Amino acid sequence: MRYRRPRALGIAAIALAGIASAVVYPDLPAQLATNWGLDGGVNGTMTRPLGAFFLPALAAGVYLFMLISPRFDPRKRNIEAFRGIYEWFAAGMMWFLGYVHALVLLWNLGVRPPIGAALAPAIGAVLYGAGLLVERAEPNWIAGIRTPWTLDDDVVWERTNRRAALALKIAGIAALGGLLVPDAAIAFVVVPALLAVAYVTVYSYVVYRRRGTT
Repeated sequence: MRYRRPRALGIAAIALAGIASAVVYPDLPAQLATNWGLDGGVNGTMTRPLGAFFLPALAAGVYLFMLISPRFDPRKRNIEAFRGIYEWFAAGMMWFLGYVHALVLLWNLGVRPPIGAALAPAIGAVLYGAGLLVERAEPNWIAGIRTPWTLDDDVVWERTNRRAALALKIAGIAALGGLLVPDAAIAFVVVPALLAVAYVTVYSYVVYRRRGTT
């Protein structure tokens, strides 16, 4: 089977998350903290059965979607051109969700690191990985920077996604600042990511206009 290794890793991440929940389930409180605000305080909870297995179930659903959705893309042949890195990114997302799930379990077991600082490097890795993905993405409807202008013009797609690759990598590296300044960890994650998205969106439109396609 093609892509056996990344798929094995993706499935392993989901399985480990589920097994971890089953092992610690008796020690979890009746209500699990599952959401945190910008100040790091808990602002949302779930019942033990739901909270213990929600993220593993979500990860399984997301992974299934990521694996089968390329089949339905009108330009699926283009996806095959970068399918290898797409598969690795999908597997990496499962480990990211598994990491988030581990933090949830630890918090509810009494081990409580600063959530923002703990998430910052993981989100940074996702952003950097997304940069690697879009760097090689060919025009499609599933993966990459999909603005009205990139979807209308393949040249705009190529230039926008290559520029987005750099912006996302920088945002990913910037997110590591959350480790150094835990109290501002959310800002180190959110602000660079939003700036990258805004910049790439505007860049896409500008390139489209300069090509005289409007």
